[in-house]
Amino acid sequence: MISDKLQQADVDPEKDYHLKGDIRRILEGLESDLNHSGLVEEELEALPSDHPVSDLIEAVEVWESSGHEDFENGIQAALTALDDLHELALENEWYSVASYSLLKSMEYREELSGFDPTTEFGEVLDFLHTRFYGKSDVHLGELRTHVQKMLENLETMEDDNISSLLDLVEDRATQQRKNKNYTSERDYLEYQITIKNQLEEDVSSEQSRMIESYEDEFEQKKSAKSMIKASILERAVATCQSYLSDEKENSWRLKIRELNKEAIEEMPRRAEEVDISEDVSRIVNQFKQSKKESSSWEALAMLLYSPVGQGDFEKALEIAGEHPAANMLPRHVISGEGDSVGSEPGFGQEGEKAPSSYIPGMEVSNHILAVALHQLIDENKLFEADFYNVLSLIPGVSIQDEAFLTDALINLFEGRYAESIHIAIPRLESITANVYQEVGKAVTKNQGTVYEQKGLGGLFGLIEEDIDLNFGKYLQYRYTNTSGHNLRNKLAHGQLKYSAADFTQASTIIFDTLRVGARINAEYREV
Repeated sequence: MISDKLQQADVDPEKDYHLKGDIRRILEGLESDLNHSGLVEEELEALPSDHPVSDLIEAVEVWESSGHEDFENGIQAALTALDDLHELALENEWYSVASYSLLKSMEYREELSGFDPTTEFGEVLDFLHTRFYGKSDVHLGELRTHVQKMLENLETMEDDNISSLLDLVEDRATQQRKNKNYTSERDYLEYQITIKNQLEEDVSSEQSRMIESYEDEFEQKKSAKSMIKASILERAVATCQSYLSDEKENSWRLKIRELNKEAIEEMPRRAEEVDISEDVSRIVNQFKQSKKESSSWEALAMLLYSPVGQGDFEKALEIAGEHPAANMLPRHVISGEGDSVGSEPGFGQEGEKAPSSYIPGMEVSNHILAVALHQLIDENKLFEADFYNVLSLIPGVSIQDEAFLTDALINLFEGRYAESIHIAIPRLESITANVYQEVGKAVTKNQGTVYEQKGLGGLFGLIEEDIDLNFGKYLQYRYTNTSGHNLRNKLAHGQLKYSAADFTQASTIIFDTLRVGARINAEYREV
């Protein structure tokens, strides 16, 4: 609840982005077609009546319920509350809240006639220059949103504000290059090019830096999978083609072909039956089409319900039936430390055994999903805020779950994959149990005279039985089964290799966590 996040922000101002997320969640709920009256009433009861957040929620509720007719008690009161919230946030060093209040104020003013970007953007630029230099407490996604809003109004901005904006994005591009955040650097280089084109200034230096940025990222990820490296160069050609030398373009295109061939070799057996690029394109195009019809966060939510990135256990069983010899012998599973950690039965022995094609197929599916997510993020089609929106709308997610996963997402988008993985993995069990509890499904088991929560494998067994066999099997073999990836236990016991702590692992873990919550909620809500 917002009241809880207010207390948290009072204690630790640097965590105010949790407060910002809850305020945004409530406002977006009020602006949607869904009925959030119960949730709003609960939030208002817990907040001080004279607080700017209370005033803001009440004003937006009036504005929406009046069909945008009650100007004085609706949008005008909301703008006043946002101004008050901005001032309070600055006093308390809640810079993410201060940033959001400015953005929301501009959004509301744009809906009204007579919006003057010159006045508003001057205040915004003052704030950005003060709060986004050096080590910032405000996350970069918010800075991008501010900049993009101003770029939409470049033609009507005063020259002083345009110069101020150019200084801001130039400094940020330089900072991101120092931090080796090359994707973010290129965003700001693109902004520089847009602004300089408006000013009719030379952009050749920015174009050269774009080329260097792609080359530096390629070098940075030299140990990554070939499909990821090929994707970097493919985007480089697409972005820089108009100013690439023929020699450079030819070199990159040859390297792309070489890497695509290597990617096929890197895939597990039977990968030759999968057209990886087509599957990636299918996910990307599905997302883009959904985004056109709704929004990027809704497109992400819809993607959670599709069987992408999880393999197909039932199909693997069919293949096993067609090739029985490949599944006749027992198999012992050896850990990276040389220990025997599990076994699978052979022909005629009791016990479950994953078909020989299943684990490789699951790895291919994970890889395809990760490449698609990477591409969508890099193309600015999928944003950090989209994950927050989806997370906030899953009933049963606890305050602790939301707080930890917010930190995991920040680490993911800022390239700290090891940190993201270690934060996210424990929340998978917590969210699975909490959402089951929310829908009224018992998650305890009898241990003699004691009742305790089922283990993660047992929770996944419920998903297999009640929701979907393929999804349940995937979760078990990815996270808990010793004959599969056993990712949760490897992480807990310090057996995950650092080289495996990459974007693929971090992004798919967070994706899986969200879709577990979404799928459980959807299944029982429909019953």
